[in-house]
Amino acid sequence: MDVPREFTPEAVEAASREVDAPYRAFVTSTEPYHSLMKANPWLKPPKRGEALTWGEGKYYDTTVARKHPYWKGKSLPVPTKNIDQLRRDFHEWGYCLIEDATSPEQTRVLHDRVSDQAAAERELGIAYLMEAQQHVWALVNKGEVFVRCMSHEPSAVQAGPLIEQLLDEALGPGWTHLSFISNVSYPGCHPQGMHLDQSLAAPYRMLEAPFLVNTIYILQDVNEVNGGTLIIPGSHKLYVEGKGTFGEVPPAINLEAPAGTILLKDGRVLHGGAVNRSDELRYIITNSVVRPFIRQQESFHLTVRPDILKRASEKFLWRCGFQATATRSMVEGYGYFGNGKEGDSNGSIAQARIAMDEGRYQRVGELSMADLEGKLDDLTLAQIQNEHESAREYARSTGRRINEPG
Repeated sequence: MDVPREFTPEAVEAASREVDAPYRAFVTSTEPYHSLMKANPWLKPPKRGEALTWGEGKYYDTTVARKHPYWKGKSLPVPTKNIDQLRRDFHEWGYCLIEDATSPEQTRVLHDRVSDQAAAERELGIAYLMEAQQHVWALVNKGEVFVRCMSHEPSAVQAGPLIEQLLDEALGPGWTHLSFISNVSYPGCHPQGMHLDQSLAAPYRMLEAPFLVNTIYILQDVNEVNGGTLIIPGSHKLYVEGKGTFGEVPPAINLEAPAGTILLKDGRVLHGGAVNRSDELRYIITNSVVRPFIRQQESFHLTVRPDILKRASEKFLWRCGFQATATRSMVEGYGYFGNGKEGDSNGSIAQARIAMDEGRYQRVGELSMADLEGKLDDLTLAQIQNEHESAREYARSTGRRINEPG
């Protein structure tokens, strides 16, 4: 087949040299980090294997707010149960601290489960170890208590209803889990570079409100010694004022909070893992949640164990993205009639995953009008449609086709 010359790779490449591509500068701008590093060279992270330096004003060479000469006179968030104060702190500073969000017993259970899991993964050689931290991924499969945390059940996290309310207010109802992991800082670890978790969509700017909020479980007292998370309070507002870029920013501080606190953090706030200068491992759990149009960091559709999926609550399935709509997560078109709400049978793609786990999912392949005999009985899609799509039940009861005008 003769291809027009203009469509050949050589011609396309030649016609694309030194041209004014309208969007190229924006999508390759590396913002917000280009402006951040230009205005704040002291934020440059250490290279792999590079020795850390102290006394030279590096971003990781800091302390907690009450000891910091820049921050100690400012009314930064402190742990509280007062929801009105939590709202104000979150809006003003980009984070808030929920006091006693997990009870002492809940905190102990979470800490023991995470520490044992992290140690076992290191022993097996399957751990994800970076210079800054060990990451324990897929907590959803690694303890029943984590499943309950993902649904914010008070039996696992006593502040669950308050957390859900604040998340609904910040993100709107319908948010889903991006990931649920543990961050383990070991003695002498490197710091992470200061970053925005919401930069996963960079350089696109979300200025009116966050589309990502972190829910961070603090499982032991944290401070400047054992690597309390580095954070620049109010930096989300600097990002907004710069319309997605940064000028000079204030110094970072180490988070200081007692075990049992939960930190809610706006995804536009500059933060990073800190240096652990103690002799003990430091454990936190990070549950990132997002507006549902964001692609999940952990593919819960594939990750969740079959036994967990079968007994999961409607709320858990909803939060993990198992509710499809016409705009996301459909399986062979199933979910097109879904409304995205908890418990909607028209979009519950968990049924498809369960069939796949059991080895009985037959996909729709090439079809021909000349060979349809017996085909319908073999298709799992047809079975799920008949069992779960109320829109089809309506069509059968009215004698209409689904797409027939009403």
